[in-house]
Amino acid sequence: MNSVTGLDKNKLKGFLHNAVHDRTAMTILLSIVLVLTMGMLRPDKPRGVYQKKFWATKITWQNCADMVITGDSRALMALSPAELEKVFPDARILNYGFGANWYSQEYLEAVENMIMPDSTNKRIFMGITAHSLTDRKETQGLFLELKSYSRQTLYIDKNFAAILDFLEPMSFNDAYHGLFPDSAETRTIKHFYPDGFVGVHKIPLQRNELKNYKRLFQKRKVSDKTIKKVTDFVSKWTNEGIIVYGFQPPSCKEMVELEKNDSGFDEENFIKIFRQAGGIWIDVDKTAYESFDGSHLQDDGALQFSRYFAERVKEHENRLSINKIN
Repeated sequence: MNSVTGLDKNKLKGFLHNAVHDRTAMTILLSIVLVLTMGMLRPDKPRGVYQKKFWATKITWQNCADMVITGDSRALMALSPAELEKVFPDARILNYGFGANWYSQEYLEAVENMIMPDSTNKRIFMGITAHSLTDRKETQGLFLELKSYSRQTLYIDKNFAAILDFLEPMSFNDAYHGLFPDSAETRTIKHFYPDGFVGVHKIPLQRNELKNYKRLFQKRKVSDKTIKKVTDFVSKWTNEGIIVYGFQPPSCKEMVELEKNDSGFDEENFIKIFRQAGGIWIDVDKTAYESFDGSHLQDDGALQFSRYFAERVKEHENRLSINKIN
């Protein structure tokens, strides 16, 4: 038994000796070590569900919720289903917001397909921003981009997300900041939750989104065509027994002014026709919560807003119940 072990040790020593003197083997070994080191040094790694798996799973949701949160990235990062479920414990709630999203026909149809047919708590919460009411090409926005992915791509993103995330290209500058986190001017940590919500914590807070939206609204205004799509679906849903709530996701004072003055969004008129279509509008304080970039809510602000919003919806429904009894 000892002689066999000794023979195995000699073979291993011989293999390692040859590998050390083999340039190809050394190059491969060093490459593996470098890749592993770079992957481990990635700064501010996202938390929760792997990002690719998060989006690949979310885009395939169907008939899986009682209540659905809709809209663009403002809604995506503003309402946490977990916080809403504390107020509505018997409901399955999902956040179906997407980055750079708008209320296209295809998106509104997908929202409708999210609701479980046999649900007794059918609710849709529509995050309304000026950006989400613009009219764009059918290929624009993360939702429509993800819808164009092949089944094979979605399968790979769902099942091999950990590997893909680890091998994501990264600069040496990023690796340096991963090794010395305090050297970075800003730090942004994202948390991808399985219920579709994305929490973001950024230090320090900035207002860099404002310039982007200013340029955007110079090229593209709120569209009457998109507004009609929204109100047509609101009318359809309410006739089918789905209660539809609308709200404007909070941001910051400068963004509120920008949307009011530059986007062509007539909020007062929109609320009027939204209500005429059967929707219920929830007024919120649009500047009461911390925004990390001038547009989206910082994670703790989003949780505060989620609790506030859930309570306002609950109060409204309690009033409706009392009125029905009387």
